[in-house]
Amino acid sequence: MPKIRLFAILSTLVVLAGCGGEAAGAGGSQQFVLRVGMTSVTGTVQGNLGWAEERGLLRDRLRPSGVREVRFSFFQSGADVSSALLSGAIDVAVTGDMPALRTRAKGNPTRLLALTTVNADIWLIGRKGGPSDIDALVGGTVTAPEGTIRHRVAYGLLHAAGLTDRIQIRNVPTPESLAGLSSGSIDATVVGGTQAYELERKGFVVIDKASHHPHLLSTEHSTALQSFLDAHPGFGEAWGTAIAAVNQDVRDNISAYWEYAAKKDAVDVTLAAKAEPAGHFNVEPFPADGVAQVRATYEFLRQQKLIDAEFDIDSWLVTS
Repeated sequence: MPKIRLFAILSTLVVLAGCGGEAAGAGGSQQFVLRVGMTSVTGTVQGNLGWAEERGLLRDRLRPSGVREVRFSFFQSGADVSSALLSGAIDVAVTGDMPALRTRAKGNPTRLLALTTVNADIWLIGRKGGPSDIDALVGGTVTAPEGTIRHRVAYGLLHAAGLTDRIQIRNVPTPESLAGLSSGSIDATVVGGTQAYELERKGFVVIDKASHHPHLLSTEHSTALQSFLDAHPGFGEAWGTAIAAVNQDVRDNISAYWEYAAKKDAVDVTLAAKAEPAGHFNVEPFPADGVAQVRATYEFLRQQKLIDAEFDIDSWLVTS
């Protein structure tokens, strides 16, 4: 069993073991431990939620809705996070747009609580000395973890170039893809954030970017089951308000945040600033540009038959 999957399983079991009941809070309201699942190859909370965790922002903002503690579980892919949500192992799933949309399109009663971030860029990066043009990847090896933002962007970039029937995307986790890229056994893979800038700095070839195709820019989603929201009235709205407050705090302290992110990713702070500009952090749960990106992703997935059925985006959002 791969180490990351074993870690995810053990992490989830620890979370479940620690959630044996709810305690009565002030005024008789029930308090509970909120279990949040997300992807992480390092086994730590990163990004704006990591910032919030270190500063106690998320817990403090959610306390009025009954949350007495926030615990995180980590998984290899967004699809794994969504599976954990459906199984009841976690309460809130923080994933890319593709896993969240596909989970809802399969008829599962999820609700979108908030967009955690918006305007995410993903790059198609090739090995050193390899092709600099996407057409030159025909006959080569392109990888992306299936069911992730990166897979959706890889497919979208190939579709934009008219190459979806000529290049197969291999389902390879990011750590193995990066190792293959370095050894030359993989021709190209898709990455984002500081990782992309670091690879560019090291001389790997940037072949294409989602930002060159605006409909491929990504959002990060926070979803929960309707049954969980029914059991905890007011939580959905509280989560959206908390995310907006966390992102406002990031913006208000953006230089300190970049230093934090750079330390987490072990990169220079200038790369962190490039990878996560202030516009990445939405200060309302559903900003207009973010919702437009969700709709664009949904329409793209529908057109390419990558999701199972239609559903109404507006009714999916927790807006009141």
